[in-house]
Amino acid sequence: MLITRIRTTLKFFIIWRIISIFVVQTYYVPDEYWQSLEIAHQMVFGYGYKTWEWQLKIRSYVYPFLISITYKLLAILRLDYATLLIYIPRVAQAIVSGYADYKFFTWTKSDSAIILLEFNWFWYYCATRTLTNTLETSLTMIALSIFPWKNSKYRNSSKFLWIVGFMCVIRPTSVIIWIPLCIYHIFQTPKNIYKLFNEYLFLVLCTLVYSISIDSYFYGEFTFTPWEFFKVNVLNDIANHYGTHNYFWYLTSGLPVVIGLPILYFPVAVLHIIKHWQFLSAQIISLVTIIWTLGIYSFLPHKEFRFIMPLLPLFIFITTSVYSRQKFKFSASIKQILLLLFIISNVLIVFYTGMVHQRGRIDAMNMFRKGYVVDNPSEADVLFLMPCHSTPFYSHLHLNISMRFLTCEPNLKNHPNYLDEADYFFNNPTKWLDKNYNNCTLPMILMTYDNIVPLIETFLKNYQPALVLFNTYFPQTNSGENFVIYKRKF
Repeated sequence: MLITRIRTTLKFFIIWRIISIFVVQTYYVPDEYWQSLEIAHQMVFGYGYKTWEWQLKIRSYVYPFLISITYKLLAILRLDYATLLIYIPRVAQAIVSGYADYKFFTWTKSDSAIILLEFNWFWYYCATRTLTNTLETSLTMIALSIFPWKNSKYRNSSKFLWIVGFMCVIRPTSVIIWIPLCIYHIFQTPKNIYKLFNEYLFLVLCTLVYSISIDSYFYGEFTFTPWEFFKVNVLNDIANHYGTHNYFWYLTSGLPVVIGLPILYFPVAVLHIIKHWQFLSAQIISLVTIIWTLGIYSFLPHKEFRFIMPLLPLFIFITTSVYSRQKFKFSASIKQILLLLFIISNVLIVFYTGMVHQRGRIDAMNMFRKGYVVDNPSEADVLFLMPCHSTPFYSHLHLNISMRFLTCEPNLKNHPNYLDEADYFFNNPTKWLDKNYNNCTLPMILMTYDNIVPLIETFLKNYQPALVLFNTYFPQTNSGENFVIYKRKF
């Protein structure tokens, strides 16, 4: 009976996540494609595009390598259709995320906690995306479920370290979250300190061997990507090229968006933990981990919502476990109203972000691939006049055609008054077009946003509209409400 119940529960979580693949059909951030699927596609099929990060060797091939195994199998079986290349990695991530949800449930043993997790809009929005942040969050939940908490059945186990090691390979910043947890592990373990040191040392050596081996093989020379990542993003502040925020951004914007309504109760939970810290060891170390991580991340000028997603399970754990210990209790009707408000608000946000917001970026590539723009897409060439990495690339077309977009490499050589190609274009679109396409063969297909159309009217005399797709009601800088595809006149 127990095994049957476990299997049923696990199946539910996995099916829940697989269903979300078909709900979330929108574009979020470039890394979902350009740091995973695009690299795996180039590894297996020999054509694609590698961004500047791969030239500077700050990205590890470990994650794309795992995806490339699937791509290789599809190629061998002659099943490498674009649809399968797009969705099989998402299904794989959905299974991992579903298993992570299940492990989170076995750890917290709380219905309230799992409801907050399953209906959290941001996790639902990201849980099946091929982002390293998504995999990092899933692995964090799995690692927390087997972490040697006080009075846990894993008290003598160090298995969680293998998961942590893998997380640090695919995202070096994972080490920040796990520093306080590993310190707690070292001081609380009943093991002999010498034996524990050997376990850590063995784990580190094994992790270094497989990560350096994979990266060195694909880069063609000895490469230690975490060190390259640290040099570029921390010592040289290259990440600042993609936007900066003030020190308190995670507190004022990041957490409210990622955590949602439960963030309103979190200060009450913190006060309770501080007051009763002697009896809440798991909660206190979780709180320390959150404060430590947010403190470190806040010093980094470049901030994004997804960076703090791995903290979500710790927030939910603290909030729900402390709430159950509070002396005051809401009435059943108040609880139902609050729960209904939480679910409805998150469902509405998921519907918009997953089905509507920035959908045109994905639909455009699908429509082009399926022949809705030209009869034979494999013979076309494409120019993207829009901010860099606005769409997926070869992984969503699976066509070896010429495609050009406005690049946005940071100032790697410290040139004064530096402008990347995208900035140069938006400063003077006509000048950029004259420089790049004066007396040159024009691309067959041009993709852009409706707000850019008035800026390039002269150039568009050579084209006719082929397709207009809705993109978003809230366009970002240099993007529009609609995605427009033009076809060259003959």
